[in-house]
Amino acid sequence: MILAAILNLVTGLIVDKFPVVYLVLISSALGAMAPLLMAINSPSWPYWYAAFPAQMFEPLSPDVIFTVGILLVSGVFPDRTQALAGAVFNPVGQFGQAIGLALIGVVSNSVTHNSKYADKTLPDALWTGYRAGFWTCTGWMVLSCLIGALGLHKSGRVGLKRD
Repeated sequence: MILAAILNLVTGLIVDKFPVVYLVLISSALGAMAPLLMAINSPSWPYWYAAFPAQMFEPLSPDVIFTVGILLVSGVFPDRTQALAGAVFNPVGQFGQAIGLALIGVVSNSVTHNSKYADKTLPDALWTGYRAGFWTCTGWMVLSCLIGALGLHKSGRVGLKRD
């Protein structure tokens, strides 16, 4: 939580100094490390090997993308409708997060259900499903890097004052 708060402040301070595509690509690539670390994690490993670094990488992408996204969305609308554009951006983002979380749950549950274990409540059976969910998240983060690179390659910088 502390890292996320600091990251939001830093993003707000540097967003006008770097092209948006670099901020999104770097934060998405680093954010993809979180589910990747959890996908390769072993329950026998100490917390500090993979789970703790994953917790540090996790807020990078959503925090940067939300800050950049709200600036991009409000910047393309006229002054009189910028507040409305920003207000619509938040629920759309929340809806996307809810859909993503539901899909990860479906992947995890279906892989656990189809695992080789007879007792689906065993930790090994559950871990099989969790691992599939983390691999799914990793794939989506790589996809977000590609979408960010293609969709934002001409966007330049945001947050610059226009006269």
